[in-house]
Amino acid sequence: MKTVKELLQSGYNFEPSQYFSKGWKLLSKHLGPLVGMTLLFVLIGIFAGSVPYINLISNLLGVILFSGFYIFLGNSMDRTQDAKDFFGGFQFAGEIIGQRLVFILFFIPFVLFIFLLGFPVYELVEVFNQSMTPEELGEIIEANIASNGLMMFFAIVVLFVGGMYLYVSYIFAIPLIVVGKLKFWNAMETSRKLVGNHFYSYFFSIIALSLLVAVMVVFTCGLGIFIALPLMSCVVYSAFDEIFKPHDDMQKSDLDEFGSSPGESNSEAELD
Repeated sequence: MKTVKELLQSGYNFEPSQYFSKGWKLLSKHLGPLVGMTLLFVLIGIFAGSVPYINLISNLLGVILFSGFYIFLGNSMDRTQDAKDFFGGFQFAGEIIGQRLVFILFFIPFVLFIFLLGFPVYELVEVFNQSMTPEELGEIIEANIASNGLMMFFAIVVLFVGGMYLYVSYIFAIPLIVVGKLKFWNAMETSRKLVGNHFYSYFFSIIALSLLVAVMVVFTCGLGIFIALPLMSCVVYSAFDEIFKPHDDMQKSDLDEFGSSPGESNSEAELD
C-alpha cells in the first residue's frame, strides 16, 4: 500500500469510471439504510430551516449529518457498520465547523467587495436614520450598479471560479476528517494537494456527476434526490477509499504522519 508521501511524490492513477462503478455498487448494497437516512436528514434539514435562529446553522447541520455517510461506508468495508454511524459526524463537529468556517472565509472579501460596489453604506445609514427614503436609495443603487456593472461582473466571475476551485480541491476534506481523523486544516491541505495532481479530471468528473444528479432529480419530479444524494457520497467515498486505502492495513504511523501539524513531523516538506 502506498503511503501519503508516496502519493504526493510519485502520483496516483485517477480512474473515475472505477469510482462511479464502485459507488453504484455501494449504493445498491446498502440502498435501504442510505435512502432511509437521506429521507430523515432531508426532513431534519427542512425542519431546521423553518425554525428561527436554528435556520442560520441548518446548512452546517446538514454537512455534519451527511458526513456520517462516510463513517457508515467506511465501516461497511470490514462489515462493522451500524445505524449509529450515520450520526457519527457529531463526534467531529468541531473539526467540521472549523473546515466550513475556513471555507467561508475565502469568500468574504469578494462578497464584501460586490456589496460595496452596489450598496452605498453611507446612504444605507441615512435610510435607517430616516434622512433618506427607500425610493431614493433604490435610485442610487441602480446608478451604482450601472456605473460599476463591469467590475461587479468580473468580481462575480472570480467568486464563481474560486468557489469551484475550492469545492473541487476540498472534496476529500470531510472524509479525511471523519474517516482519516485528521485535523481540519491538515485534511484541507492534504485534499487540495492530492486533488491538484489531477485537478481537471476531478473537475470534469464532478461536473458529470452533478449533471447525472440533476437529471435524476428533474425526471423524477424531485424524488430522485433520495437516490442522488447518497450516490454522490458513495462515489466520493469510493474515490477516497481507492486513493487513500484507509482499510488496507495502513500503519498508524502513516495516519499520524499526514494528520500531524508541521511542527510535529517533517510532512510539511513532503506536502510542499
